[in-house]
Amino acid sequence: MHKLTLNLNNIYAVLSCVSDPLANLNELKQVESFKIEREASWIDTLIEKNLLSTYYQPIVSAADGKINVVGHELLSRGLDESGGGIIPPFKMFEAARVRGRVFSLDRACRMQSVRNAGMIKDKLIFINFIPTAIYSPEHCLSTTFEIIKKMNIKPEQVVFEVVETDEVNDLDHLKSILNYYQAHGFKYALDDVGTGHNNLKKLSEMEPDIVKLAFEFTNGVSEDKAKQEAAKSVLTIAHDMNALALAEGVETEADFHFLIEIGYDLFQGYYFSKPQEKPVEVIKKEFNRKMKA
Repeated sequence: MHKLTLNLNNIYAVLSCVSDPLANLNELKQVESFKIEREASWIDTLIEKNLLSTYYQPIVSAADGKINVVGHELLSRGLDESGGGIIPPFKMFEAARVRGRVFSLDRACRMQSVRNAGMIKDKLIFINFIPTAIYSPEHCLSTTFEIIKKMNIKPEQVVFEVVETDEVNDLDHLKSILNYYQAHGFKYALDDVGTGHNNLKKLSEMEPDIVKLAFEFTNGVSEDKAKQEAAKSVLTIAHDMNALALAEGVETEADFHFLIEIGYDLFQGYYFSKPQEKPVEVIKKEFNRKMKA
């Protein structure tokens, strides 16, 4: 008697209802994928119970030998149901993608960040959003704007930061979102410029208020000629469109000094502070190098 061995990769299934079990046959998937969906079901609870916390990472400027905090990026972290563990954002959005809940998670993180933005007072407030999760600015952002107004946060303080985990194929749609922000007095930034989907071509078309040089080009820039050329290119395009150039992922004094000398306006990274549960008000560092003429 032969033992029958089943290959799960060759078995397909579909979610269906009792009244019409054949209705969704065009949505057949490998049965293994349902296991992945079940394992990611914790994200549904996280969203429904709003198990989210906000961490703050300072954004600084450098002038007259001093480092000044000019704003904070608000970063979302998940909380497990026991409240004892922190869930990193990549894990949350990975599970949300499996469950088809990216829109819901993006909205929950954005709204929680706004609720926790009052601690920042009169500085810039950087809040992430995923453009592919916003199908209609008027509908998707109305509650976010209501909370901002309720908390007496000035629109000009808020910088909505484009985070692209997926490529935006419809640039007109992205522009409509950004125009909607600007029409309401908000600023916007393009994140991770130079890598992936946020390339220099898109930068020139989006005309953001703030351009963030990607970590890949910031880390080690003081010693890498190729990274130096990329940093200079982003800087030139940013300043040509009257945008501020922000270098994120600054981790060493040497990289910081190099970026100051070529003309970057703002800086962010572990060299100044890791994300904290409360906003950092003072950076206890100084720099001695003078700007190049």
